[in-house]
Amino acid sequence: MHEFSLAERILESALGAAAAHGGLPVERIVVEIGALQQVVPEALAFAFDAAKSGTPAEDAVLEWRETAALIACESCGSEFTPEDMFWMCPSCGAAGGRVVRGEELIIQSVTLRETLLETREVEHGN
Repeated sequence: MHEFSLAERILESALGAAAAHGGLPVERIVVEIGALQQVVPEALAFAFDAAKSGTPAEDAVLEWRETAALIACESCGSEFTPEDMFWMCPSCGAAGGRVVRGEELIIQSVTLRETLLETREVEHGN
């Protein structure tokens, strides 16, 4: 199940962003995943929950949007969104094509939680 490797890559990037900002806890991660990644939402959620345990992202929420695939026909050059796993150009009927969009994994945002630091006043004796 490749959702575990995707979850680990997402978490690694988010934790890197958190470390660059003083190690603040990660609150939310928003990602864009191409349809050709063939991600099962429940599997990704399960993998992310397992991977984030014990990290500064332990309470983080993962939100993701799927980007539709876009294929360029190598015969006629038209671009189309495939209806199924068989890429048939609707313009000329040719099979196959070149992927223009749909394989990406893009982290759109990482939201960090500000932590409240407790301050204490200390009285100094004279």
